[in-house]
Amino acid sequence: MTLTARMLRPIVFLSGVVVLATVMPVARASATLRMSLKPGVVVLHQRPTIIVSGIRIAGLEARLDGATDTSGKLLPWQRLRSVGGEWRGTLTAPALHGIYPVLLRDAAHERAFASHGLRLRVFVPGTGSRPSFERPLDVVNWWVRAIEHATLVAVKAWPLPAFDRRNASLHRLFVVAYSPAGHPDVRDRLGMFITAVRDGDDARWRLLEASVFP
Repeated sequence: MTLTARMLRPIVFLSGVVVLATVMPVARASATLRMSLKPGVVVLHQRPTIIVSGIRIAGLEARLDGATDTSGKLLPWQRLRSVGGEWRGTLTAPALHGIYPVLLRDAAHERAFASHGLRLRVFVPGTGSRPSFERPLDVVNWWVRAIEHATLVAVKAWPLPAFDRRNASLHRLFVVAYSPAGHPDVRDRLGMFITAVRDGDDARWRLLEASVFP
């Protein structure tokens, strides 16, 4: 049986650890399914370890939702190994910064479990301490003023490129034109792509990265 949102009640989500209480048996799960990432926040190319316990199952697989390699191909499901009553594995590092929900599935029947809230954050150091905002557009305004000390001229929402498979509800891309401080002429204007990110549907937005290419 596949996990559904109605079968689960989140009771802890702290420091990369999620604990779920099951209302009814799911895939022969025990009373408590516990998952963690070590570390829960990584830099680019760093590979986290996933640990899952409290589930009795013949085989378990995991993957990062929206994670791709350098060619834009989605990273495959990875088989976890059973060690001392826990399922463990080292996840392949995504090629892009961002927030990646962790997915689990029954390896024998290839049935994915419902989302449980555990996410991997691939950040440059300091990303989590940047100012947060209600709207992703506010991130753009803050970057132009506070980081570039410039004047915003134009901004446009930009679709994620075809190679970018990150969750679009958690990542927003904008292209901006701005005038550097003391250089108001049109010929001096510069452009940049700004990516805003948030931890969940109700979370606030903050700067993920600024780049000359989307």
